Amino acid sequence: MTNVKKRSGEMQEFSRSKLEESMTRAGAKEEVAKRVAERIQPSEGLTTEEVRRKVGEELRKEDAAIADSYLSTRRLKAKMNEQVPVDAGRVSEHLAKIFEPQKGLLASLYHGARKADVRVEPAHKNYGEIWLNKAVLEQLAAQEGARIAVRFRLNTVPQPTGPTPPAQAATTTPPAAKAEPAMPAQQPH
Repeated sequence: MTNVKKRSGEMQEFSRSKLEESMTRAGAKEEVAKRVAERIQPSEGLTTEEVRRKVGEELRKEDAAIADSYLSTRRLKAKMNEQVPVDAGRVSEHLAKIFEPQKGLLASLYHGARKADVRVEPAHKNYGEIWLNKAVLEQLAAQEGARIAVRFRLNTVPQPTGPTPPAQAATTTPPAAKAEPAMPAQQPH
């Protein structure tokens, strides 16, 4: 079997099933993932980033949106750090540079069926980690050390929807007290 080179320098046996799984997590249908995986023929010592690029090129032939989703997702080990703001995730400086065409980079975090949105801050040197506040780990129902799918959201401007800090929650107006906007009268056609 062919070995590929991980970012750490470690050699690992190439796995078509892991490749298919990563494409389906990005939104590809199983038959598309199988078809694309069959077209990937890695050579001995090819880096995982080179494999990722090849997969992205092949996925783009099938579905550009899925290719973008696949290329913008990384699985990172979650590390708890209480100094990280509750609406942020800290990643390696190198990883942030890859995805940061502009300031204010956002990411969606996935663990099982749970999701949290955070703004991304470059903060450390460990490429394989994301540092999160305890509240975000709890929202994701993830333990420290769990692998979290981090999908960097490119060309986006909306604010993150991560957990609301407790002090902020107390100052918001209850939903029942908010006035509903008036609906315009519909004109007959």
